[in-house]
Amino acid sequence: MASNMLTRRPVWTTLPLTNRLRAFMDDPFFRALDEPLTEGNLPETLGWLPAVDVAETPDDYQFKVELPGMKREDVKITFEKDVLTIKGEKVREEKGKEGDTRFHLYERTYGEFLRTFTFPAAIVPEKIEAVMADGVLTVKVPKAPEAKAAARKIEIKPK
Repeated sequence: MASNMLTRRPVWTTLPLTNRLRAFMDDPFFRALDEPLTEGNLPETLGWLPAVDVAETPDDYQFKVELPGMKREDVKITFEKDVLTIKGEKVREEKGKEGDTRFHLYERTYGEFLRTFTFPAAIVPEKIEAVMADGVLTVKVPKAPEAKAAARKIEIKPK
């Protein structure tokens, strides 16, 4: 291997446990982790799931979805039969588009995603709002008045 080549080595390959793991795994698997990435061995992404935070207030459910590098036109939100669906696709830039570009590390994820959420209480679908800013999609799903009225605090009495 040429000395001017950048080699990626996972942190865990330096741990003593690695030698024990190598005994249980095929060497080609570990060699693939040590070799520099070339056009021929870049992994293809099968899809991804964006991270989602879900919160509930007395008035609504709030979803915050991390969609870095995506435009709002690339995301579709639907609500049908008590199920909120958020789907889209993050398209990868053409690898080596600049001509003599050589990738040494390829960690960003691309592909289609689909997230679905079912609601335990009645909501008002007509008032669902979505805003996307700085790579974060925020969806607010308001609760129906009957759902708000049904919730009550239950006091715990001493015995």
